[in-house]
Amino acid sequence: MKFAALSFLFLSFTSAVYANDHGPTRNLVSLAVSAKQDVASDLLVVQLFAEHESHDQAKASNQVNEDMAWALAAAKSAKAIKSQTLDYRSDPIYDEQKITGWRMHQGLRLTSSDHDALTALVGTLQQKLAIETVSYAVSDVVRDAVDEALIADAIKRFSLRAQKIAESFGRKGYTLVNVNIDNHGSTPPPMVFAGRAMTMKAEVASPSIEAGTQSVEVTVSGSIELQQ
Repeated sequence: MKFAALSFLFLSFTSAVYANDHGPTRNLVSLAVSAKQDVASDLLVVQLFAEHESHDQAKASNQVNEDMAWALAAAKSAKAIKSQTLDYRSDPIYDEQKITGWRMHQGLRLTSSDHDALTALVGTLQQKLAIETVSYAVSDVVRDAVDEALIADAIKRFSLRAQKIAESFGRKGYTLVNVNIDNHGSTPPPMVFAGRAMTMKAEVASPSIEAGTQSVEVTVSGSIELQQ
């Protein structure tokens, strides 16, 4: 009997401690609000590539190197255009499971807020390079400024919504339990060009490119406890 009584007291004490430390929060409400803004894409991003095929791997490589050196020199001479070389690939060409040649490939990424200057440069580079993709982006400076404004707006909306919920339940107010802030948005997919199908001619017209807008959104979500 003494053992049973002690066991009961121990279990009761344990349950009480657990309830105090891990008991569920009452009157808990979860909610989420968002603030959204369309932002003009201030950066134009164009990805091009140089590619050559030859039975001699060294010859194909030299041709790609020469074309890329020429393109980089042209890009550096243009103001406010950032250039970056990309992947360099060497792919064997097979004929009946036998290597008959080599395809050498290297990419070049160009980024600028001066769309006219970059478009004109791309028209020049198409003499030896081909366009792979064209896309738009929002610069870090612009995105950071928009994010700060949207975060402040979303937090204000969250607070107003939480207070309205508390009042609707006839409560004096609420206590913030937890909160999450999420930055996201939608980016238009890049325009993909027909790669090898584009002939690298001596004179190629500049592509028609027009910047659009991107959606930047901030969501504030969390839980509140309604006050009695």
